[in-house]
Amino acid sequence: MTALKDGQEELSMADLGMRYTYDGTFEGYLCAVLAALRSGRVPAAITDRRTEDRPDAAVNIATSLKDAQYLCSMISVKSSAEVQQMVSDYFLTDASGMEINLYKMIFCSLKYGARVAEDYSSELMSGIQMAIRDLYRESQAVLHELDFYIGEEAAGAVINPRNSVLPIIRNPVLKRRDIEDFIVYDKRHHLLLERSSDRNMLLDITDFPMPDFKDPKEAYDCLWPFVRDKRFDVRVIPGQKKSGSSIEPLWLKAS
Repeated sequence: MTALKDGQEELSMADLGMRYTYDGTFEGYLCAVLAALRSGRVPAAITDRRTEDRPDAAVNIATSLKDAQYLCSMISVKSSAEVQQMVSDYFLTDASGMEINLYKMIFCSLKYGARVAEDYSSELMSGIQMAIRDLYRESQAVLHELDFYIGEEAAGAVINPRNSVLPIIRNPVLKRRDIEDFIVYDKRHHLLLERSSDRNMLLDITDFPMPDFKDPKEAYDCLWPFVRDKRFDVRVIPGQKKSGSSIEPLWLKAS
């Protein structure tokens, strides 16, 4: 029996613990996983609190950047940077049961190390790997098909991907030199990538009232004045760091 199957069998035999909710962010999710691990019981569920249909029956986990970075670094120390990256990537997918499957992977990687990523006989790991491959395939397709509306002051584009691809394509888009200032809005996941003057930022605008834009021009007309005038009082999502013993994706979960 492989290490991953051993871990899954151990999890299946354990008593179910609490339902946990988090704020929808990657670091919030890691805090919920850490709370579940410290409880010694398998979570009954881990869900984005914005979509939780039983909030009174769940434990709401506060987000701590310190706790999130601790667990993120432990995944690398106990397993590998590759597994750590897989955790970050899988979080961006729209895979069914992502939160609980990712918990299982993290649990097994902490207990059995990097070999969990090489267990191709595991249905769980095969599903995770397939979802990540789909994430990167869609990222390349969106990057290739990105169509900008050219406004008077800047350019604007709207995307509607199944997976949360904007953190993946962020750097290639920001390196474009055929346009100056621009915005790219992901209307499904409520992320906004902006390049304005000397500012390059990826913003979570989930809580910002937003109409259903019909085309890039509508998005540009609505969003660009807020970007230009620096009027967005919203969460800034740091960029990805793929090297070393810790990464800082801290990305927003796909809604």
